[in-house]
Amino acid sequence: MKRTFIALFCIALVVGGCRQPSDIELVSDEDLTNLEVFAVAQADTDLVTAGIDSTGILPADQMRYTGSFLVNSVTWDAGTVTKTVAYSRVFFADSAVRFQSHHIGYLGQDVGAVTLNSNLMFKLPHRISIGRFVGRDSSIVRGVEYITDLTGSFEPARQYSWVVISRLVPVLTVATDAPDNLTVITPRGGTIHPRVKDLPVRWTGGKGNLSIIVSVYLPAQKKSVPLLEFRARANNGKAVIPAKLLTQLPRGTTFVLTFVLANKKEVQISQPVQGRIFAQAASVYNCFIELR
Repeated sequence: MKRTFIALFCIALVVGGCRQPSDIELVSDEDLTNLEVFAVAQADTDLVTAGIDSTGILPADQMRYTGSFLVNSVTWDAGTVTKTVAYSRVFFADSAVRFQSHHIGYLGQDVGAVTLNSNLMFKLPHRISIGRFVGRDSSIVRGVEYITDLTGSFEPARQYSWVVISRLVPVLTVATDAPDNLTVITPRGGTIHPRVKDLPVRWTGGKGNLSIIVSVYLPAQKKSVPLLEFRARANNGKAVIPAKLLTQLPRGTTFVLTFVLANKKEVQISQPVQGRIFAQAASVYNCFIELR
């Protein structure tokens, strides 16, 4: 069974501009215990996965499903540069795609028409990115995916519903509720923070489960690699990342804290394909910071 989703798009954000030192704050024991920490599993595979910064989904989770229904509002905050987009994407995996003997992804299956809240989604070529050691990265097209640009029209705290229509007949309906708008108060993008001090984090936004992914940013490749996942025991808008974990992060100064406020669910389906699908409505906020 085919179990993956491929990137919606690759977004490179240059981290630059002025930096600001973080404030030293007193933290409570309650804040320190509000986060559960998990190591992020690095998938041993050639399959191309989407960046956590754009999907809010860890790489290993991206390979578990036959199909995916996503609606995400995403912000990148590097201090002097902030960008926000929103989109919906529907993808069904079909036969394996190989490149130079490597299994890199799946063909995007054409399941007919897909609507989002009664509006027809665009059927676009499904592109799989190919990273090269020599020369520029490229992509190959295999099958289709369904896309809707929601930048400027995304509404938090509302229901999003997809309908798959095959031969003029609705064969599958999937719905999920979007969480509140997520705003990160601290740390702000561009913050410089000493590894030897606890890092207080503050956010606003409810109606969803809150997690924080810590990734190291690789400027040469213009991508981030997730290392740790923190899950909030209670979405009360505050927590602390302990210094004892910050000091164990790998060398390098630039990291990304990806806050994900999401509602997720799995559904077993028989039409238009057979298997498990994944549905998510999320607000994703990326903060680029420096640890020294």
